Order: sequence, then structure tokens, then C-alpha cells
Amino acid sequence: MDGQLEAVRQEIRYVKGKIAKTEQNLAEHAHNAEKEKSFLDLLLSLNNQLSGLQEEKNILLRHQAPMRQEPHQQLQTCDEDLTGQYVRHLLEPAFSSVPTAAEIPALFQSALRISGTLPFPVPDVFYESQRRQDGDMKHYLAPVSQSAAVKFSSKLHDVLTKSFPAGTEMVQAGHFDQLVCEMLELLDQYAGRLNLKRKRNEGEASLTLSAKRPDLCLLVRDALLFKGEDKTDESNLNQAVAELKQKMRRWSQSYHGKVEFLLCYAMAGGHVRICMLRREDADSCQVLSGDHSIYDIRGRIELLRIAVLLYRILAIQQTQLPSDAVPLGSQRVFSSGTTITVMEDYVIKRVDLQKQKHLVDQLSELQMLYKATAASKHLIRSKDGPYIHTKYTVSLYPFGEQLWPENLTVRITSMAQLQAAIRCILHALKDLHAANFAHTDIRWPNVIKCSSNAFCLIDLETAVELGCKWSDAKHGPRRICWPDKILTRGKYTEKSDLMLVGQMLKQPELPSLDEAGDLFAKQLLAKSISVESALHHVWLQS
Repeated sequence: MDGQLEAVRQEIRYVKGKIAKTEQNLAEHAHNAEKEKSFLDLLLSLNNQLSGLQEEKNILLRHQAPMRQEPHQQLQTCDEDLTGQYVRHLLEPAFSSVPTAAEIPALFQSALRISGTLPFPVPDVFYESQRRQDGDMKHYLAPVSQSAAVKFSSKLHDVLTKSFPAGTEMVQAGHFDQLVCEMLELLDQYAGRLNLKRKRNEGEASLTLSAKRPDLCLLVRDALLFKGEDKTDESNLNQAVAELKQKMRRWSQSYHGKVEFLLCYAMAGGHVRICMLRREDADSCQVLSGDHSIYDIRGRIELLRIAVLLYRILAIQQTQLPSDAVPLGSQRVFSSGTTITVMEDYVIKRVDLQKQKHLVDQLSELQMLYKATAASKHLIRSKDGPYIHTKYTVSLYPFGEQLWPENLTVRITSMAQLQAAIRCILHALKDLHAANFAHTDIRWPNVIKCSSNAFCLIDLETAVELGCKWSDAKHGPRRICWPDKILTRGKYTEKSDLMLVGQMLKQPELPSLDEAGDLFAKQLLAKSISVESALHHVWLQS
């Protein structure tokens, strides 16, 4: 039987025994008010403890399949290195489903129990010396001769005996990396489930200043699944926890799929605290463990056990990531001089003013536009900016998948989705026109898909005041997407935007329009329908 489960069952039996004894004492002192109150308080505490243990047992039963073998005593002993075999046993049983956020605290408590995991192999001489100093070490460590996990033993011996001098924030971060991150990488070397990438917050000043990156980012399939904050002084541990909530505290469905929680750590003065952020409440940070010191062997062993559990959780959690997630921090560069940098739930748009000089003159107008449409759910919105330093810069949300012509058939898979997209675009134009602006460049590449039936109109930098007389000197040449007769007496109007929507409906990659849809597109192209009437058109009601 798995050691974690057996340890919990033993504690349940122990607590039940104490409850029975307390009930007996309560009956014997039924007429002594002071002792009766004392026994009642103890009984309440024991029952609460029993409930917690039973819940922990149920979680373990739900997520753990029966072990194929007993613990390390049954592993082979031979001259060859059997680290791979040991790692497979160490990571058993794999979770059959992703634990919920509510189940995570009990899993961490269980991992830190005296028999919470397979003992770690260390050189036989080192094991004997540790066992003589502390008898409990037999539950945490084992002689390498029992498992033949030579490489694993060598790594463990190295991190358990290495001197970790106090130092700067980056020095302490290096200690954490050697303990936890390198353990994760060692496990992945043999288990091969994650393809981890480790990024420290150094050497990328522009990205750091713009996005306030965590001190440590661990990426799985280019998605952030573990992060950390480091401080030099122990007194700043709570500040490190607070920064976990401030930096990259939210994540989008497009980027993180169905991931419900984000595990993280805070470290200050060599003391490490493991925490969890929940998707639905990223403003709070739940502490999962006490403080573990990197300066004593017991604290290091606890962190190594946490690394094993962390690996098991990340291995199953990655199944919740979308198959086509956009890597955090990735950039897309356009020939127009625009660069888009992807952050956790927004993007940073930067434009080279040498290629789009008109943005200098339009800056105040665009600032006014973003402010006027800040409450629109169907237009891209500003998180910060726009402003100009060396480049035009604005941070934008929500984050979504861009609808380029080559992936329209993937992103819009049904008539219902097409209708939802057009409905969102029309609502966006209604909000934009109410602010006395027109878009002028409505195409599928300027629409993003935020969820299955939620879409957003982007690229407001092409917007102009409604009814303006078009001038090449001020606004540049005609957009290449424009159909004939888009201007009315040389002016760009509300119905000019609607013409572009009608043109979008004729895209060959889209589902074929029925009779009502075809009529709707023709009315838009003929400028014979207003945005309000379009929203109530029969084609959008089906």
C-alpha cells in the first residue's frame, strides 16, 4: 500500500482511539463542569482533525492508483545505475485527473509527512551518519545500495551537503534553483513528461519594466505554470508573497486553457514558502506549506519532496493547456513597423514612428478614443497608454486569437460562430460610432477570438473622426481593403464601416451564407442599413 495513504490511515486510527478515550473521560466526569468543558473542547478539536484526515484520505484514494510494487526494498540492486527505474517509482502513482485547487493543500500536507514519499537514495556512508544523528532520517533517506540510483544519489548528496552562503537576492535564487529547479530537471531527464524551461528575471530589461515579470518563471510548453519571488532579508518574506499576487497574476483562456491554479514560491533570507494562486481569485494567495530553510538538511529534504509533488502536478496540469497556446513573451513583427509582444492576459503594441509618422499627430485623438471606449466589451481596450517615448506604445486587452484568412476555417467553424462574430463586430462599431469615431480598416485580421462565441475588434490606430473629409495628406492613402464608393461625398461615415463588414461576409473561407445572410451582406454593401438595424436583422436572430 502506498506510504502516503498508509500514514494517513494510521493517523486516522490514532485519532479515533483518542476520541474514544476522550468520550470515556467525558462520561466519567459528567458532573465536573470544568473538566467536562475541557474534554468537550478536546473532543471538538479531535473531530475536526479526523474530518481533515478523512478528506485527505479520500483525495489520495481518488488520485492514486494501486502501486505495482512495494517501496524501495523491492527495487533491484545491481552494479548499473538504475536512476531511471527509481524515478519512475518516485513519481508513482501518476494522477489520473488534475487535482482541483481545493484538493491541493491536502496533497502538500501529505507529501511532507514522515512517510510522504519514497526515501531519497544517498551514499551509504552519508546515510549511516545522518541516521545516527537523527533517527527520523531513515524515513527521508535510504542507502543507495538499495536502489542503485547512483546518479540520483550523487545529485542528492551534492545539494544536501553543499554550503549555501547568505548573499544577495540573486545568490539565494541560485540556491533555490539548485534545490528545486534542478531536481525538477533531473526528474524530467528520466521521466520526460514536461520539457521544462526555466527563466530568471535578468537580462531582459524592456520586458521586465513593461510587464513586471516574476523573479522565476518555469514554463511548460511555453506556458507559465510555476513562478517565484526572491528577497534578501527574511523580514521581507511577506513582501515576496505580496509580489506573487502583483506580477503576472491573471491568465487568459487562450494562453492557459483550463488551468485552474498556479503554484508558486516566495523566498526571503533563505526561507521558502510554497503558495497557490487561483484563477477565479488571483488577488489572494493561499499558503500551502510552512517556511522551509535552505540552510538545514531537513528543510532541504522538505523542498526536494515538494519538487517531486510539484513535478507530478505539473505533468497532469499541462493536459489543461490549449494545443496552440501562444508562448509568453513571444513577439510578432509586421512590415508596417508594428511589434506585438504577448503577455499573460494582454499584449504590448509598439509602433516604429519612422514607418507610421501620422501617429505622432494622432496621439491625443487616440488617447481620447481609448478613454471614450474603455467600457466596451467588443472593442480592444487600453491597460496602459497610448504614449510615445521612442515608439508609439499601448498595452491592450483582452488577449485572443487573431483571425487571419489562413485560419478562419479553424477559428470560425459554424454559421452560429460566424453570426456571433458579426454580432460582436456590430456592437463594437456601435460603441465606436457613439464616441464619434470610425474604424476604417475592418477586416478579419483585425478581429480576435476571445472564446468560442466572443470576438473583439482591434487595431484602433486606424480610427478617424466620423464624417471627416478623407485626405491623403492627413490620413494616408485609401485602405487597400476598401470597396468602391465607400466614401460619401469624400467623407468617411458610419455606413462606410458597415460596407467593410458586408465585404467580410463574402470571404470564401467562411461558411456559405443562406438567403437571409446573403441579403444582409448586400444591404451592408449597399449602405442601405444602419448599425442598429443590422443588429436586429433577421439573419442575426436565427
